[in-house]
Amino acid sequence: MKKLISISMLLVSLAALAGCGDKTGSSDNTAAVTSQQQTEAPSADSGDGSSSDAVSSTVRERNIVSGDTYEYEIYDGGVIITKYKGGQTEVTVPDEIDGVPVAEIGFYAFEAQPVTSVVLPESVKVIGEGAFIDCASLVSINLPSALTTVEMGAFAGCSALTEITVPAGVKEIKRGAFASCASMKSLVILSTELGYDEWGIEDIPDLTVYAPEGSAAAEWAGAMGKYSVY
Repeated sequence: MKKLISISMLLVSLAALAGCGDKTGSSDNTAAVTSQQQTEAPSADSGDGSSSDAVSSTVRERNIVSGDTYEYEIYDGGVIITKYKGGQTEVTVPDEIDGVPVAEIGFYAFEAQPVTSVVLPESVKVIGEGAFIDCASLVSINLPSALTTVEMGAFAGCSALTEITVPAGVKEIKRGAFASCASMKSLVILSTELGYDEWGIEDIPDLTVYAPEGSAAAEWAGAMGKYSVY
């Protein structure tokens, strides 16, 4: 795992709790397409010399394509962006790559990039673990209406990010997603049911959480003293 700034220490602790695996999606610089294998760990020994379950097989083989701006893979009918390498500060992620919709921003894809604004296409359903971690210059990003999941530490260390709106369709935001987003002042939660799982907003001093009256967010944000009706 690449060396991160101080926020990464928090994610190490969170990863231990969540059972997070290693980052994936890097490619061989000498080839346009690489092949990676992800495997699950064997099951525990039952104590009589045999395993209680059969050894887990390979999850899948990954074919990472290296383009000029992105490294990506096409999986299950969608594009997973695994690395941004365009070098621009204002980024608009395309709706499609190779005629396939972009469905996911993968693990650590924009890690520590000097981006100031990112526009995500409406096709994105998942923002992966650490996808924008340590993007300290990031001021503006949208969360698409199709989004369902924000993984652990996705925006951790985005210290210049001032506001973000979470669409109604988001089902889960995982631990540390907004850790050390010290400049955040507005977090809008449109879902009435979205629960809280230690996103890292407790210590953001000037943050107000805007949510529908009577929603789950109204309850947990109210307990933090950060709630205002949306």
